[in-house]
Amino acid sequence: MGGINVSMKIVIIEDEDRTREGIVKLIKKQHPQYNIIGEAENGLAGFDMIMYQKPDVVIVDIKMPILDGIGMIMKLKENGIIQRIIILSGYSDFEYTHKAIKLGVFDYLLKPITVDDLNQVLNNVENDMYMSKANWLEKPGMFNSLEHIFRNILLYDLKESDDIYKYASQKYNVDINGNFIIVEIYLGSDYCKIKDMTRKNIIILLERYKKIKYCIFETEYKSDLVILIYDFNDSSSFKQYFNTIIINEIHRTVNDHIVFGWICFKGMVNIKNHLHIIRKELSWSIILGNDVIISYPEVTKITTKQILYPIHIETNAKTAVCNLDISKLDMIFKYFLSWWHKDLYEPSNVINAFIRFASSILNIIKELNFDLFESINQKEILQGILNSVTWFELENALIILLKKISSKNNKKTNISNLIIMKVLSLIDEFYKDGITLDEIATKLNITPEYLGSLFNKELGVNFSVYIKDYRIKKAKELLLLRKLRAYEVAELVGYSDPRYFSRVFKDVTGMTPGEYQKTYK
Repeated sequence: MGGINVSMKIVIIEDEDRTREGIVKLIKKQHPQYNIIGEAENGLAGFDMIMYQKPDVVIVDIKMPILDGIGMIMKLKENGIIQRIIILSGYSDFEYTHKAIKLGVFDYLLKPITVDDLNQVLNNVENDMYMSKANWLEKPGMFNSLEHIFRNILLYDLKESDDIYKYASQKYNVDINGNFIIVEIYLGSDYCKIKDMTRKNIIILLERYKKIKYCIFETEYKSDLVILIYDFNDSSSFKQYFNTIIINEIHRTVNDHIVFGWICFKGMVNIKNHLHIIRKELSWSIILGNDVIISYPEVTKITTKQILYPIHIETNAKTAVCNLDISKLDMIFKYFLSWWHKDLYEPSNVINAFIRFASSILNIIKELNFDLFESINQKEILQGILNSVTWFELENALIILLKKISSKNNKKTNISNLIIMKVLSLIDEFYKDGITLDEIATKLNITPEYLGSLFNKELGVNFSVYIKDYRIKKAKELLLLRKLRAYEVAELVGYSDPRYFSRVFKDVTGMTPGEYQKTYK
């Protein structure tokens, strides 16, 4: 916790008893100083509890009966209640997570929750509480420079009556009610490498203009620089200079993935609010590119087309994943990426489409190849999409997913025993004919007893369990990719009795073949 010791009151809202109890136990064990002041099993009960208990942080599931997480958050906002809300979400529900984040939630956790992820999120809450207005006057260097003043206005919830504005006016002759411009400079993942060079070059270019006063500083986002311009006469001529000279020069000398945002406003007290406004609009660079400045409110007037999600591309991608056909999957990913260059779309809708596409791929992988699924950091993939500001970042998230699938597929099996390799080959060839251990032993001219013992030793599972799981895996593929009835699938994977197949399928998956098909189709 870096020496920070903040008392925190927590409410947990989760309809699954086991999950809720697990979170409570985990928090009490890891953070005994925190106080869990309430639990609820739906959003309606949770809303009432929050209104009464006034917690510091709320942990809430996104999908619940009666009132879900999003509905509860909206109800809180309607009543003027703003809490630090952490949402719980499955990766397959990530589209809902995106909606919640747009509503202003503090953070999210993906199920199954890990100790490290929970600790990180709660640590972030502590830091946020520590940096609240109650502490701002105690910070050293609060008034050391105009740059310090502007940065502290961004960090803390300061009111117009606070002394900091009066000090800026008297000490630095700033018209606190005058016109301001914020230029947001997004550097992305290269921030640490290029921020110093970017800052230096921008200062040189701004000094050449000479018709403005400005401060340039870093923010808490750790991915961008901010230029705050004040005391200027003509914003349009400066904007033209910035658009034609500064952006081109920075892209040429530093990095062409850097994004620039622009917003004008009145009043020093509005700096923090307007920085948040322009930062939310930076994702327009996904649609417009990085070579133009993202200007607010101009971007809100762009006429966009309604998205028609390419379900046929998703279906083809699922087929390629089932077959682990990496070259075909690569082609499909490229086709999916090219789909979004046909028209102008709302960037948030494009991000939602990418989340849906990646989630569907992860969903199929989890069902058909759990080893592969476990090797992929799904939160990294989905977070990469959600946080994308540039097309490069959005594209890169899918490239990372493809590489993960490809690298796992290219790993050679650890099995070196020639007999077992032949057995696996025979299973793959004859599983649909209901091949047995005895039949394979006869083909290989060895005893069934010896083969069964060797199989268990090499693979850590007996033959009957392995071939049952293998057939069910093939059945899943057929149910997902082809419009077949349960009895047809049973026959294709080596079960002569459809009713027995359905019982086995339910034992393994928890669903009947029909239920499974409806859930994952």
